Parts: sequence; structure tokens; C-alpha cells
Amino acid sequence: MLSLKAAATVISCISVSVLSGATTAPNVTYTASGTFANPPVNGADTLKMAGEPFTISIVANAAAVPVKHGPNWAVYSPLKMTGQVHSGLLGPTPVSIASGAASIELTVGPSSDIFTTAFPVKVVGISLTINATITLPGGTLANQLVHPFGAVTITSKNATVTYSDGTNSTTLAIQTGTVMGTIPSPGAARAALQIVPAMSGAWSEALDVHMRNSDRIAVMQA
Repeated sequence: MLSLKAAATVISCISVSVLSGATTAPNVTYTASGTFANPPVNGADTLKMAGEPFTISIVANAAAVPVKHGPNWAVYSPLKMTGQVHSGLLGPTPVSIASGAASIELTVGPSSDIFTTAFPVKVVGISLTINATITLPGGTLANQLVHPFGAVTITSKNATVTYSDGTNSTTLAIQTGTVMGTIPSPGAARAALQIVPAMSGAWSEALDVHMRNSDRIAVMQA
């Protein structure tokens, strides 16, 4: 039988682990896949991506602290992105893409939520900046923290992707696809939901300090 002293030690260790941030908060993988609509919404599609399939995945930890935030939105960066796109210039051969400087912005609204991502990437040797905006049904995002969510259909009515080389930009709609946020296992999901709400205290003063430091570093590196 576990003694009171041993039980107290176990409880103390668990408490310290959670409060110190040394938790097992899981990663949430946000994945969007589908096919771009044809013709483009705007701009010259120099990479011939209209009508072609794509998939991207961006990973964020459930305990991540936003680098910027507002009353109903939060930005997380830098994040790892991987994926594949197709270009009509290369036929059926997929092009692997990756970035370690992706960002996501989660916005919770009264009737709809918004998932936005941006990242620099090279496609067929060309340096591009990708911006994607997906409007989700209200209630899809639990809040502006990093949480998983079920698959949502994306179409030309609720999603656009813009790629730019710094001078020219092209906007593509999504013909059909899905976006979702997944985690490794149900157990990890429960852990995330137990850990993350402790961070949601209306964005504490400590977070504001973190924000100021992040902004200062960004200015220094610019």
C-alpha cells in the first residue's frame, strides 16, 4: 500500500512537472490538402499551379505561447511546415516544400473562425512567400490557443492562397479540399486540454513581457 509520505511525493512531483512547464503537451498538426481551382482568382499563374493538387502540414505545440495576440486572435511563429505541391511546368512530378519560419493566426469570431498561415518557401528554385486564408464555421476553433479540430471542407467560397515573389503575386482559390488539426493520440488530447487552459488567463502580464521581448528581438534582427 502506498504510504501518505510516498503519495505526497508523487503528487508534488506531478505538480512541479506541470507548473514548471516540463509537460508532455502534444504537438498539433494542422494539415490542409486539396486541389487548386482553375483559373486563378488574380495574377499571372507563372508556376502553373491552378488545377493542381497540394498538401501542407504545420506543427504547433499545444502549450505554445503566441508571439502576438488580441482579444480574439493569436499568432504563433516560427513553426515547421512541410508539404508537396504540383506545377504544370513539371508535369506529374510533385515538388516537396519545407519551411522553418511558418506562422499561423487563429481568430475566433461570433459567426465564423479564421485560420491564416504564411511562410517563405522555394518552389522550382524561386523564393516565394505563401499566404493562405481559410474561413471556418463558427465554433470550429475552441479559442485562439493551439487546439485540434475536426476536418472542415474548403472550397473557393472559404479559402484562398496567394504566392508572391516580392514583385508579382498570384491568388488561387481552392476547388475542393479539407483542413484539420490532429494530435498523436486521445491520451495526448486529454493532456493538452488539461494543461493548456491554465495558460488562458486573459493573456497574463508575463505574456505581455514576452511580447515586448519578441518585438524587440525582431526589430534588432531586421
